[in-house]
Amino acid sequence: MKQIKILIVDDAAFMRDLVRKGVRSTYPGFLLKDAADGQQAKNIIKQEDFDLILCDWEMPKMAGDELLTWVRQESSQPDLRFVLITSRGDKEHVVKALELKANNYIVKPFTNEKLVDVVTKQLTSSLKISKDELKKIGTKGQESIISSASAVDLLTKSYSKKADPVPTPINRQENNYSKSVRPPKDQNIAQLRWKNFSTNCLIQKISLDSVTAVIRGDNNIPAIMEMVVFDLVTKNDEDEDVSRINGYTYQLQARESNAESEFVNITVHFVDKDDPDKTAHLKRYMSLGQ
Repeated sequence: MKQIKILIVDDAAFMRDLVRKGVRSTYPGFLLKDAADGQQAKNIIKQEDFDLILCDWEMPKMAGDELLTWVRQESSQPDLRFVLITSRGDKEHVVKALELKANNYIVKPFTNEKLVDVVTKQLTSSLKISKDELKKIGTKGQESIISSASAVDLLTKSYSKKADPVPTPINRQENNYSKSVRPPKDQNIAQLRWKNFSTNCLIQKISLDSVTAVIRGDNNIPAIMEMVVFDLVTKNDEDEDVSRINGYTYQLQARESNAESEFVNITVHFVDKDDPDKTAHLKRYMSLGQ
């Protein structure tokens, strides 16, 4: 049987790597390609066929729901298995995903087990084979990975340091946003959501790249590098802004030296840096604290 091909679509390189590693943990023989946005994915799909697409919902240039609509209406594979990945699990988004004829959806943050379970169900159903047969196909031969977007990112970072030792000047306002600032006192509570639990947090410092906050130490403690969603809500006179910012647990530190410390400092690094709406919301929020 031909090698199974999966296309992973997400604007965050970290998320593409996370999904790729999750699939490879069970099916190292699958051929995996990735794309940094819906438009890039569309160009790839025009050139070759796939067995499954795992696609983020919120992306610049072309969002996941737009790509799904194009696949169903205009592509050469209108019945291609398509799974939407989103940080929004509310009923409205679930209904919209079904209306757009998504085969399934995964809510961030998710575990490897959940990801593999969805992949397995979609492929066994579409290929009409058993789980054991899929496992044989997924572990046969040498693992093949094509990750042009990630490779370009790595090469660009590697050579840019040598080719351009002088920092590119940026305006003062943008530079302020690159530094951590204190949150506004009246809006310094947010929520962190991992796969198996969630907790309120007290924001200490925040930037476009990360947030450092305080959580209770008697709650469940997440693992380093574990996926997390940072729910940020800011209120104004007329309405409120809500952003669900994807990230990963970067650092944990007890606030006291004893083993019974009640509170823990946590740092979360964001992976939605290319999302203009979330970036704009962060900037608005940060300006309130300056």
